[in-house]
Amino acid sequence: MSRKITFSLGIAGLLLFVALGQVLNDDKNPAVGSDRTQPKNFDEGITLARQQGKKVVVDVYTDWCTWCKKMDQETYTDRLVTQALQDHFILIKLNAESSDPVTFNGETMTEAQFAQAAGVTGYPTTLFFDEHLKPITVVPGYAPPERFAQILRYFGQNHYKTTQFQDFLSQRGG
Repeated sequence: MSRKITFSLGIAGLLLFVALGQVLNDDKNPAVGSDRTQPKNFDEGITLARQQGKKVVVDVYTDWCTWCKKMDQETYTDRLVTQALQDHFILIKLNAESSDPVTFNGETMTEAQFAQAAGVTGYPTTLFFDEHLKPITVVPGYAPPERFAQILRYFGQNHYKTTQFQDFLSQRGG
């Protein structure tokens, strides 16, 4: 795939917080399972996002990644995270080593090729797309539940359009 998917990385505060892996007081109350918060495969998730006019979160993982499994077990099961996902996003799981085909903007490629084109270099990595499937940003690394819920609210409620992430956190006591 010669065409690269371009992402805005202008949210340095967000990346700094995530990269440092600051652990806050996690809300350990898991959500009750709901089909609306269950991860979708890529093509199904993209179709659903178009139909519902929702943003997309792509959880890029590998089968061997310990931090990916930790994020699945602790972060994606957290009540605040599942609520933010349900309210604003379609969650897609994408295996960065898979040869399964996906279609994005009329172009078919493998999951591995999509991850590479998106600039993913480590795992887990979270990709954010707006309602029109335009890239918002890439968030590399593991995020604990409370931090990830804040990230989801920041993008899901469109605060990223008017407020720097550090200011968003300051306004909310984060």
